[in-house]
Amino acid sequence: MILLVFKRAKFTFFPLVLFVIVFQGCINRVDRVTVEGHLCGIPKTYIYINRFEGDSLAIIDSLKTSFRGYFKIKLNVESPYFVTIGTEKSQVSILLLIQPGEKINIESDGADLKDYKVYGSSGSSVLSDFSNRFNLIKTQIDSINKEYQLNLNSPKIDSIQHRLDSIYQTIISNHHEFAANFIKGNPFSLASTLALFQSYDSIHPVFDYAKDRKLFRQTDSSLLSVYSSNRMVKAFHKKLLKLDSLYTLRHKREMMFKEGEILPNVGYPLLNNDYLFISSVWYKYALIDFWGDWCNDCNSNNKELKDIYKEYAPKGFVVLQVSLGGIPDSLKSIAARDTITWYQACIPKIQGSRLLDTLRISSIPSSYIIDRWGVVKAANVNGDSLRSKLKELFPK
Repeated sequence: MILLVFKRAKFTFFPLVLFVIVFQGCINRVDRVTVEGHLCGIPKTYIYINRFEGDSLAIIDSLKTSFRGYFKIKLNVESPYFVTIGTEKSQVSILLLIQPGEKINIESDGADLKDYKVYGSSGSSVLSDFSNRFNLIKTQIDSINKEYQLNLNSPKIDSIQHRLDSIYQTIISNHHEFAANFIKGNPFSLASTLALFQSYDSIHPVFDYAKDRKLFRQTDSSLLSVYSSNRMVKAFHKKLLKLDSLYTLRHKREMMFKEGEILPNVGYPLLNNDYLFISSVWYKYALIDFWGDWCNDCNSNNKELKDIYKEYAPKGFVVLQVSLGGIPDSLKSIAARDTITWYQACIPKIQGSRLLDTLRISSIPSSYIIDRWGVVKAANVNGDSLRSKLKELFPK
């Protein structure tokens, strides 16, 4: 499925559980922050210090540890921000949340910098503790997945899966509640922005924007009221604006006309510059298919649609395809090349289209099947689901 106008937002915040009890005040004061440490696992090694710039990392300094692994750096800080320290430019081994006036000391024994302690920065210390807690949770989830894979061929797999699902849901539910309570209790914490975007893996976030939208928006409002000029807060606000746009579009898709409702009788702009009112065409059932020649899923559907149309057109099946964002002359060439004989319309400019708003179309591929009186018989069917629906509508 492709959402129109907006692409899916890609988050570059780090998939750690990042919580911290952060400060009040010292908002506009410029101050020096001293960060020094003893990294005995990496003597005489270059380390890179980065800060978040919007939603990405920017190197602010690099230095070489002493032969015993000591280092020291001073930073100008006028507003709280996150600092990362690692042995590679884009590596995040140590994550700090610094505020004006702090004197931070770091101690680490291992070369990977995973087991480290932070002193002089309460926010960074709590950040480290909760990061370790989340890593433990992910380890538990990995163990569940491994146990499931090992028992796939077991005759008791159903009961095993039921037990593992129950454990998994308990872990997920408890962590969601824990994280939500932290964010609610610390609405002015910059760490809340990262906590809201933590993820168990690349496709399983802790918070779902559609379900937890209120929490996102409350955090955004609180942070803007205190740190309106902070880069992280601005980046967070910008992301929420994109998420709101996607939420609106998805909501429109969910609100597509349902089976039994009557589709508005609108005029579709054909490739020959005429308008087609489908009510003026004789048919038993019609498929109104919204697609784009730049959409891979749509092109795959078209290949199957040709065979389906050939089978059902003699029985009274009509197809009207509406291309979104296409070029009429290009579509004419495609129709000639692929010997497409059904009706074709085109909406070159997607934004502000009254037709798409009227028909509640916000993504492609999307489709309606309607009867002779415009009553919706199905929505968003293609391939096998379309064949199945047509067999039901055209019984032998």
